[in-house]
Amino acid sequence: MVSGANLKIMSASPACARSHLTELAWLSNELRENLDYCPFRFEWSNHRQGHKLLIGGDWNRRLRHTTRTIQGVDGKPIRKAGRPLSTLERQLAIAEGIRLVKSWHQGCDTRQRRRPSGEPYNILLAHQRRVASELIRQRSCGTGRKRKLLRHTLNLYSWLDQRGLPLDCSNAIAWAADGVSCSTANYADRLFCARSAVELNALRWDLPKHRRPKTPKVRREFAENALDSDVEQVFSLIKDPQVEAFCRVIAATGCRPSEVVFFDWFSWLRADRQMPLYGWSPKVDREFIAVCHPLAWLKDLDPSLLRAPGLDWQDRSRTEQSSRLNTQYSARLLRLMKRDLQAAGFKPLPRWTDLRHLWTLRALAAGMDRKTAALAQAHSERMAELVYLRHGEKRQSLAGIERFAKLMLAKR
Repeated sequence: MVSGANLKIMSASPACARSHLTELAWLSNELRENLDYCPFRFEWSNHRQGHKLLIGGDWNRRLRHTTRTIQGVDGKPIRKAGRPLSTLERQLAIAEGIRLVKSWHQGCDTRQRRRPSGEPYNILLAHQRRVASELIRQRSCGTGRKRKLLRHTLNLYSWLDQRGLPLDCSNAIAWAADGVSCSTANYADRLFCARSAVELNALRWDLPKHRRPKTPKVRREFAENALDSDVEQVFSLIKDPQVEAFCRVIAATGCRPSEVVFFDWFSWLRADRQMPLYGWSPKVDREFIAVCHPLAWLKDLDPSLLRAPGLDWQDRSRTEQSSRLNTQYSARLLRLMKRDLQAAGFKPLPRWTDLRHLWTLRALAAGMDRKTAALAQAHSERMAELVYLRHGEKRQSLAGIERFAKLMLAKR
């Protein structure tokens, strides 16, 4: 006589369901019934690997099929035998599968976090992402701006996909505010991408007042109060000649740190160190002509100090390896500059953006028009007006007058 419990096990066994489902398909179906969203399935490994029980799918969210091994009670993989899986093996497989998929939903896999998905698993989210990304690529803005918007759009859909949320106004706003201060430009960019993704997919956008971006508070203590003599004092306090040469180029040309390596120093030396300096910007992916102003800061410059190891100044491929080497090289030199200035007690500490900001003010004070100054810094005239001239020459003039007045009072 068969008890009710034994009858339940027999009716649920793969042998009884083999008429319409295989054993692995039955396991995969039961796994999906226990989870709201499960794009994974059970499978056997090949003969060389010993026919281990696996659960396969896109674990790393890179649109590539990867697997996780299911282990038994003894900590060893469950292997295929001539008989069907036992009840204990099936229970272990389902329990381990549920644990792995739940950890995947929560983003516990480090490889999953470091390499976000190029395409969401949800079909509707994938379609909405393609619509938003295609229209962002058609925008008439700079290359750097497009890259930033596309990166934020990818993060938005990855965030929604990992949490199993649909695209709507409230979820998009929650993503924009997730760990970001409302008084930063990063939040404003995120909110712009969230609104674009919602409206481009024919959804309603409604932004509450407490979620609106606040005006970013940019503090440029060094740029607002420094003169050329202060910049020259920074040069004198730096001990490493390589770091000093690096900072001199940024201050004299107003370039970005990533552009220092890609200047054509050979033609500049052949032209007897003239004002124009030909370079290439990995930031905007184009060539430009910088203006050395003042040229006296680069009079005794040794260009051999500016070559980064492993980087070719003529390489325009923009590979991931070259970008990483360039970032590590410039970040190391800027850290050394900060360390030397802190040891000397120099305050306020300048950033490379302060040196770039001061170059714009210096060039305009010398009579250079805004368009030429913007092209010499490899950006647009609008960017120069909104960012580098945000404080204007007025505060610089007032700082110079106050410093002159203090000097005259001290002499009395």
